[in-house]
Amino acid sequence: MPRFLGQIKRVKATAKRQTKTEAELLDRATNNLLRAVKRKIIKKEGRVNYDKLRKEGYSDRFLAKVEAA
Repeated sequence: MPRFLGQIKRVKATAKRQTKTEAELLDRATNNLLRAVKRKIIKKEGRVNYDKLRKEGYSDRFLAKVEAA
């Protein structure tokens, strides 16, 4: 056996990633989009004016999700 092979150490393999369900992927993508929308509004107007968005026709459910993002 060649001498240099004695220097090779065992390498641990990473654990297999769990596959995500379609619902989990959609949930994560939705949250990312909501955060992006919120950041864009804050960048443009300085804050999120929920009353203004409500008057523009956005649903209370959507606004609650944006607020939570």
